[in-house]
Amino acid sequence: MSTIKETLRGLRRQSILGAALDHPHYIVLSLIGTWLQDVALNEAQGVMLDYGCGGQPYKSFFMPKLSRYIGADVAAAEGVSLDIEIEPCQALPLDAASIDTLLSTQALEHLDDVEFYLGECARLVRPGGVLILTAPMQWRHHEVPYDYWRFTKFGLISLLERHDFSIKSISPCGGVYALIGQIFLSHLHERGVQKKWLNKIINRLALYLDNRWIDKDDTLNWQVIAIRKINEA
Repeated sequence: MSTIKETLRGLRRQSILGAALDHPHYIVLSLIGTWLQDVALNEAQGVMLDYGCGGQPYKSFFMPKLSRYIGADVAAAEGVSLDIEIEPCQALPLDAASIDTLLSTQALEHLDDVEFYLGECARLVRPGGVLILTAPMQWRHHEVPYDYWRFTKFGLISLLERHDFSIKSISPCGGVYALIGQIFLSHLHERGVQKKWLNKIINRLALYLDNRWIDKDDTLNWQVIAIRKINEA
């Protein structure tokens, strides 16, 4: 059986912020991109660790706000040079409280030991530093068999608070119609139905309906800004 490093090494990953309207993942990528622009960018500063960086699609987006960017993952995606290659369930070779901003996008679901990962986040982020995190509530299996979890809003809050983070904001990535549209497009794409004109129609309609009839109890992802707690003596 292949290891996670063998499975992911050289894999083609999303490498740019957002996507064209005819892309089958336009809905989720455009919604995440809007949140990053409107909310997360304002929080980024100093030294950023992209913990599970994939194709590093947000590196150039955040760099103007940073003094340093550190990309870390278990294996380098196609065209990516890692600063740190992670050994699963081992501490990163970085000092405690050395990170000002930790970015974790669509990584949490792939971790067999979520508690260890969040413990490392708490160790690395300085008191008062920022965690920018997105994690799926509903998404089809991907990068199998290394796909373990889905998260509710209250599950994420509980996990993060247990690891000494306080929630500054948590918001849904779209609502019912964005979810329906994305599920349908992902289904078509994985079955080889790749018609750009159809993708455009579904993307436009899903986002129109999502804004017209708002219901965000069902969502694709949760998008979180959390602050590392300052423990007072």
